[in-house]
Amino acid sequence: MEDVELEFFDVEEYLDSRGIAYDQEGKNVQSGWIAMQCLYCDDHSNHLGIDLDSKGINCWRCPAKGTVIKLIMTLDKCSFPQAILTVEQFSNSRVYVDRKPTHISHLTAKPQHVTLPDIANNSLNEIHRRFLIKRRFDPEYIFREYKLLSNGPVGEYKLRLIIPFYQRRRVVTFTTRDVTDKAHIPYVHCAKNKSIYHPKDTLYNLDNAEDEVIVVEGVTDVWRIGKGSVATCGDKWTAKQAKLLSKFKRVFILFDTEEETQQNALALANDVSAFVNEVEVLEFGSSDPADLKEDDIKHLRNSIFGKIY
Repeated sequence: MEDVELEFFDVEEYLDSRGIAYDQEGKNVQSGWIAMQCLYCDDHSNHLGIDLDSKGINCWRCPAKGTVIKLIMTLDKCSFPQAILTVEQFSNSRVYVDRKPTHISHLTAKPQHVTLPDIANNSLNEIHRRFLIKRRFDPEYIFREYKLLSNGPVGEYKLRLIIPFYQRRRVVTFTTRDVTDKAHIPYVHCAKNKSIYHPKDTLYNLDNAEDEVIVVEGVTDVWRIGKGSVATCGDKWTAKQAKLLSKFKRVFILFDTEEETQQNALALANDVSAFVNEVEVLEFGSSDPADLKEDDIKHLRNSIFGKIY
């Protein structure tokens, strides 16, 4: 382990790329640490602490200890050498820590354009087609409408759909979705240092929403509902996403049905209501948005947009 350079590993950027929620402050978070749900016990809160300085990990409920190498190997289900490569990928010798120890900033400039994986192709592979059909999507339509790419069995994003995010008609970032349903982390985001805006700093499908908007959690929810819907990439939304929603005249939030998720939806509605006169949290019985039937979608769209499609 002494040969592994962890000093400049950006823990937060790595967790963001994997879509992992974490707390930067709160009752479980010490100064200079962040906290996430423990991967090694039945923790239902954020008790796994990560020291942003030493890159050590420690659970306050179970004996789990170690470094971020252990965390990476668990999250990515990878070998030690692969974890070292991930450390190198998310390391930046020009990061600095400011007076607030939980905040890491980069001095490097944002890229002016986003490069999608060059080994991905714009034809729908059979395994990607089956993934979409299994979820009741028209695979050709979804692939074409949302400008997806297929990644084959090699590379960093092997057997994933490449899902670009557009803002003002240019690609600003992308996420990827595993199509085997075997990956421990279904979604892996483009790294911050390769994005114009990280997926948590923008909204998926933003260019296809006008005066009214339905806010959902995931990209598949957007594919189910269609134009006029945007996704926050998880129920843990950010201030930048709330600010983007402030431009709309009417905002309807349709998150999944779990209790904590509904609380996050209410918190988002409360923040956005400071700028938007009409904000409402919607519920569709016990169904999550991606599971809605066609008749439910027609009713929802007709109620909000005054038209089915």
